[in-house]
Amino acid sequence: MEIEMNTLGHTAVKLEREEFTASNLRALIFDFDGLLVDTETCMYNAWEALLKPYGVEVSPLQVAGLVGSSVPATDLYRLYNEASNQTLSDSEIRNQVIAKAYRLIENITERDSVRQYLDFARSRSLKIALATSSERDHYLPILNRLNLTHYFDCFVGAEDIALDRRKPQPDVYFTALKQLGVSAHQAIAFEDSPPGVKAARTAGIPTVAVTNLLTSHLDVSLANVVLNSMGEQTLPQLINQLTEMK
Repeated sequence: MEIEMNTLGHTAVKLEREEFTASNLRALIFDFDGLLVDTETCMYNAWEALLKPYGVEVSPLQVAGLVGSSVPATDLYRLYNEASNQTLSDSEIRNQVIAKAYRLIENITERDSVRQYLDFARSRSLKIALATSSERDHYLPILNRLNLTHYFDCFVGAEDIALDRRKPQPDVYFTALKQLGVSAHQAIAFEDSPPGVKAARTAGIPTVAVTNLLTSHLDVSLANVVLNSMGEQTLPQLINQLTEMK
């Protein structure tokens, strides 16, 4: 099955390069964490704050490997217990980190030029979807606080995709495409991490990686275009670039 999926992914990549044009673009599909809102850097800062009192420095690379993945932070949990001379469970440590992270998340806004991308998409009647591995009770309150919810035609999250079929598997993107009523070559996906990029590319969707503090350390070269910020290009410029890459 894995070989068949990989083959399907390569075929899809070839087809979208042949078929994508600016004139048939109908939808944009966005990841959430680290892409629209930089919650991932907040998680890094939370780990940093948790371990700093014990004289332990955490590098962005140590946390970056957890981005876009359901793999537990086993090494960091062990590091905390060793440094603090405690024997807390993984869930107890995780709850401390999440509490610190959410206090930071409450004070951040969307990433640079996100709203400009969304405004332009709406002005051109493009459909917009969210495709994330996070739960609704995580992303929806943040979108509501930032007044971004109304931009989206549909939300596909953890509740909609089986755990073993989440990113880097393409199911979240297949589901988003179906709900939007568009084909892969009629959409652009926006991601920030290797698992997300792989999911979108396997689904055959032209993909833009917009990295952040953490994911800038990771390999997102499978994306068609890699940016450090949406502010580097306007959405029309980006669409033209993707069209020229056929």
